[in-house]
Amino acid sequence: MYMGFSVAVKEGTMEVPHIHHAVDEYLVFTGADLVNFFDSFDAEVEVWLGEDPLNMEKITITKPTVIRVPPNLWHCPIRFKRVGKPVCFIPLYLDGDWSKITRIVDDGGMEAFQYEGAGLRRCVKDRSKKCVYCGQCFSEAAREQEERGAADDYIKPFYEMENTRNTTGLFNRFVYTMEPEYHEWGETFANPRAGYPGIQVDEEARVYFGYDIILKPCPMDEPHIHHAVEEYLIFTGADLMDPFRSFDAEITLMVGDDPDHMEEHVITEPTLVRIPPHVWHCPIEFKRVGKPVNFMPIYPDGRWSKISRQIIRDDGTPTYVYEAVGLARCRLDGGKTCTYCGKCYSMALDGRER
Repeated sequence: MYMGFSVAVKEGTMEVPHIHHAVDEYLVFTGADLVNFFDSFDAEVEVWLGEDPLNMEKITITKPTVIRVPPNLWHCPIRFKRVGKPVCFIPLYLDGDWSKITRIVDDGGMEAFQYEGAGLRRCVKDRSKKCVYCGQCFSEAAREQEERGAADDYIKPFYEMENTRNTTGLFNRFVYTMEPEYHEWGETFANPRAGYPGIQVDEEARVYFGYDIILKPCPMDEPHIHHAVEEYLIFTGADLMDPFRSFDAEITLMVGDDPDHMEEHVITEPTLVRIPPHVWHCPIEFKRVGKPVNFMPIYPDGRWSKISRQIIRDDGTPTYVYEAVGLARCRLDGGKTCTYCGKCYSMALDGRER
C-alpha cells in the first residue's frame, strides 16, 4: 500500500490525467478536523474521470467522499474549487510502489504514454536527482501563472470538454458519499463515525477502512489474525492540519506469532503498523489520550474478516472462530447480524455484561 495525507487550505488545481495499469486507487476527501467529521467539510471539489484523457466527465464533491479508480480509468485533474474549511485528501494506492501512466504528445503530434514510478521520476529542476515531491516546481509554476493572470488556463479545456459532450453518469458508481454512522460505543469515541465499507457499497471494492476517533482511554479488540491479506493500523492526531503536534497519547499494541506469545509495542507518535497475514495482533489499549486520536485500520480487501481463538468447548481445546462483515452475529440478539453499533462494548465497560 502507498498513501499520504495532504491538506488543501485554499483553492487550486492538482495533477494531470493519468491511469494506473494494475491496481485500484482510492481518492478520499474529508474535512481536516476528524472529531467533527461531517461538520468540518465545507468545500467544493471537482474530479475528472473518463475512458480516455480527451473524453472525461466531471464529478463534483460537496461532502466527505471516496472515489474508487479502477485500473485503466483516466482520472484527474482535481480542482479544489471552493475551500471554506481545510480539506484532507488521501490518495490510497493498493500497491507498495506507486506509479502512473500519462499521455504525452510531441511537437509532431505523435502520441506516447509515459510511465512514472515513485523511484523513477526525476526532479524537474535538477534531472540528476530523483523527485521527492517537495512541491517547489508546482508552487513556482502556480505563482508564475497567477502573476500572468493565467491561473485558470490549465483547467479551461476540461470545462470546454464538459460543455461539448453529454454527461452519461457512467462513473457515478465509483463515487461513495460517506454517511454518518451513529453508534453506542459511548463517550469513548466521537459520534458519528465514518468509513468506506468495501463491498457493501461497491461489489468490486478492494479495500475496507474506517475512522475511529478516540476521545478517552479504552481497550479495543481481542487477539486475532487475517488469513489472506495484510492490514494497516494507522494512528495520528485527529487534527490533520497538524497530525504530528496534535498527537498526544500513549497506545500499546500486542503483536506476536501466536496469542500466547505476544510482544507489546508502545506508540507515542504518529505511526503506521503493517500486519502481515497470520500475524496475531491486538488488543490495542489507548492508555493515555491527551488529545483525540485518529485510529484508521485499512484492510486491503472489500470484505473485512478476522479469525480469533476462543475456548468454547467443555474440554478446553481452542476453536478458531471466523468473523466477517455480514456474518458476525449480534452478541445481544443472536438472531441479528452484528452492525458494530458498540452497545455490547459499552455494556461491558459499564460492568453490566460479564
